[in-house]
Amino acid sequence: MKNPKEVNDFIHFASEPAVAYLAAFQMTPGDTGLSVVHYARAGIKTGYLLYLGDILSLSLSDLSRLLHVSLRTLQRYGPDFILDADASSKVIQLNMLQTKGLEVFGHQQKFNQWLRHALPELEGMAPLDVLDTPFGYQIVHQILGRIEHGIFA
Repeated sequence: MKNPKEVNDFIHFASEPAVAYLAAFQMTPGDTGLSVVHYARAGIKTGYLLYLGDILSLSLSDLSRLLHVSLRTLQRYGPDFILDADASSKVIQLNMLQTKGLEVFGHQQKFNQWLRHALPELEGMAPLDVLDTPFGYQIVHQILGRIEHGIFA
């Protein structure tokens, strides 16, 4: 588990506040989604990834698996290191999933627990286990949508 001091240190080292990222990734009515493409191309700082990982109670090992980056490489990145477009896209997807999960479950800890809970819809895997591909994110979003509308099967 992470030391809270370490997480806070990463947040302070990131030059943009996390709130700016959170606001930028929220789609508004009429938004074409190109703002998200621009953010992915420009790159997301590792400090924000670590902040998001802390919110979701994800270890560095979890984050490295989701980004398809070795644990050692991720450990070497400083908080101001800018991730490439592919990794940044995955961070944005994770952020959007976190936002949706919080809307559906109403409490971050409940959503974090659900991410680790095996689901029949995922052939007994936990949602976190399928988030290493874009298709996994789509499936998990669909499941969250069904939960949001009261359709559990």
